[in-house]
Amino acid sequence: MGGYYKVLPVPLRIVSAFNVLILLFMGYVFLVHGGVLTNAIFSLPTNVLVWVFTIFLGVNTFANLISKSKKERVIMTPLSGMAFLLCLLMII
Repeated sequence: MGGYYKVLPVPLRIVSAFNVLILLFMGYVFLVHGGVLTNAIFSLPTNVLVWVFTIFLGVNTFANLISKSKKERVIMTPLSGMAFLLCLLMII
């Protein structure tokens, strides 16, 4: 969230909770796409979704790199960068 707050205000906590749901959905899509979950609950266009998530993580890595927060640059940039690279491997 940009590293502006030591403790997130309530509206940003709600956004963070929504982000958790998005991340869980991303994990589910990758498990289905990779064939780990064969009895998927939903029929999803995983190829398209994997591309969308990969592009998102690439942009996220760049945003973390230019963040004003040192912790975000030092900790989150490598993590999102690794996630981006792993997404690229899933596409290949």
